[in-house]
This record gives sequence, structure tokens and C-alpha cells, in this order.
Amino acid sequence: MQLITWNLNGLEDKYLDERTEAAMFQLLLGAPIEKALQEGFKPNTPDIVLLQEVVERSYHAHIKTHFEAAGFKLFPQEPSERSYFEVIASRLPVVDFSYESFEYSEQGRGLSTLKLDNLIIMTAHMESMKPGSLMRNEQATQILTTMNKSDTPTIFAGDTNLRKAEWQSLNPGKVKDAWETTGSEKKHEVTWQRDANKARYDRLWTKKIKVNKFEVFGGNKIPSIKEPPSDHRAIRLDFECE
Repeated sequence: MQLITWNLNGLEDKYLDERTEAAMFQLLLGAPIEKALQEGFKPNTPDIVLLQEVVERSYHAHIKTHFEAAGFKLFPQEPSERSYFEVIASRLPVVDFSYESFEYSEQGRGLSTLKLDNLIIMTAHMESMKPGSLMRNEQATQILTTMNKSDTPTIFAGDTNLRKAEWQSLNPGKVKDAWETTGSEKKHEVTWQRDANKARYDRLWTKKIKVNKFEVFGGNKIPSIKEPPSDHRAIRLDFECE
């Protein structure tokens, strides 16, 4: 199975439509449209996609149209009442979907959970900025505790906003960081970049999952606007349940 997670930077209005449309091709075809149009191209469509920082405009104008045409079901099925929110898209049969607000969040953040047959998928956009450190540590602890209590193969993927020291202070238990378990390759470390500032904010945690491949992509600039689809990179995971 294949899963992708991507923060689409929906809060930045500049080139929002162009950036989101370009992201759709990379998500659903596995390549920018320029490459997808080349003779002999073979699509690489994932089974599950997790999106953060989605806004109502991008949901209706791009995400819903493209994903439903590609055979995905979207959760939630209509935009959240929040000004920006998370979306889970699945081509696999879904047993249940739920959303729970974090107990500690000044920015209205919460945890989305999708239950499949013998697999649980979770995503969140955890508390942002330096002042949110205590709250995002509480949020990360809640997620890790939930994963450790479950006997079902589980994946959490999303924009954690965690700094290196914050992650090292947490107790992951039996939960594994997929980037670390696949060798901590430098070329797949950075998931957020603005000018010279770089970080590994987007993370992917697993329990009872065999990771076959981990890679970061989506940083190439769109030719027409000379900017990438997002200030975040996407993460692609090829995996199987243990």
C-alpha cells in the first residue's frame, strides 16, 4: 500500500489555485503534469492521502473534483467549520471516520482518524510556532499514547511542527519514526523550507507496520509561477501491515 501526507499551505492566498492544482497532479499521478504528459508515462496513484491546511476554496475547486474523479472518498465529506482543516482521502474501504479536538489547543487543532480493515490512519496539524511548544508536546503525547494502546497496525502522518529537541523529549514507546527507521537519509529529511530556513516538521509514525520505502517530494517549482506547490514537502510511504 502507498500513503502520502502533504501540508498544502492553504493559508497563503498567493497563487493558491495554481499551487493546489499542481499538487493534485503530483498526488494522483505521481509526477508534475509536464512529466505526466510525456509518452510512456505510468501513473503512481497512492491508496491513501492525508492533507493539512486545506481551505474551503481549495477543497471545492481542486481537491474534491480531482480525488472523487480518481475513485477516492473524502473525509470529511464537506468542508469543516474551521477556517482550515485536514482531509483524508482513501481508495480503500472505510469502516469509520472520526474527528476529535485536542484538549490543549489555542489554534483549534484536532486529530482525524480513519479506520480501515486492520489498519488505522491518523493525521493532524499540530500547534504552530514557538509559543505552541507545550501544547504540541501534549498533542504528540496524546497521539503516541493512542497508538501504543492499539493492537491494530497504525500510521500517524501530518504536520507536527515538532522541533528536534521536542521529539527527543517524548516517549514514543513502540511507535517508530519512519524517516529514522529507513536510515535517516539527508535527502529526505527536510519537509519545510522558506528561503534559507529548513525543518523536519512533517513526520510519519508507525506501529506494527513494515515500511518498504520512505521519500520526500514536491519541492520543484511550478514553471508558470516559479514557486513550489507548498512551503512544505510531501511524504510518500510504501508499506504493509505486519
